[in-house]
Amino acid sequence: SHTLAVPPLFIDRHPVTTANYSAYRRATGYAPKDHLSWLSNWRPGWPFTTPPGPAPLPPKSPPPRMADWPVTYVSLDEARDYCTWAGGRLPRAWEWQYAAQGTDGRLYPWGNHTCDSCWPAFATGNTFLGPEPVTAHSPAGDSPFGVSDLAGNVWQYTDEIADEHTRSVLLRGGSNYRPDGSHWYFPNRGGPGSGPPCTTHNKYFLFGESYERAGTVGFRCVYDRPAPAAPP
Repeated sequence: SHTLAVPPLFIDRHPVTTANYSAYRRATGYAPKDHLSWLSNWRPGWPFTTPPGPAPLPPKSPPPRMADWPVTYVSLDEARDYCTWAGGRLPRAWEWQYAAQGTDGRLYPWGNHTCDSCWPAFATGNTFLGPEPVTAHSPAGDSPFGVSDLAGNVWQYTDEIADEHTRSVLLRGGSNYRPDGSHWYFPNRGGPGSGPPCTTHNKYFLFGESYERAGTVGFRCVYDRPAPAAPP
């Protein structure tokens, strides 16, 4: 283990929601050139039906029942662009962990004990029905800093890492869903290799924006706080 100095910063209390992202779309007019899988759960019929033919752009606003869901089906760069527009950036992995864990080494944002009411119910199967609203388990599931929805709803983007062959991003927090037959893949709560959310991460390989857009991956932003002025 080693010690890191975390500079002063602010962090979103909740992950960015579909309502937040809708406001961003309306303000910027953003639409990707390749919109495969982009905001898939905003489309009519999701998750049970898919319109025939090439998928059109999703509506400018999500279905009302999803307004407080974390926005998902966005790529790493799309998450970065949103945070830049909002005046922030994506958190580093250790900044995310500090916001979730505080300084006492706890295993869960709310403490060291399991707590079914502090995070979403875990689901498996062949149809993903989506995450829960970002406020569903607050304040019971909040971290020592009052940050909500850090564990078990959607994975959250943090650092990109690369070597001479591959690119990937570190995901934190875990999600509320694992497809049937995938217990061996991407350790998550309730599965082999999984661990407490404050001390667990996964490495998500980056192949292209349409492949990165997943219903179980969202994000939140951090905002650097200026250092205090030196005394005269």
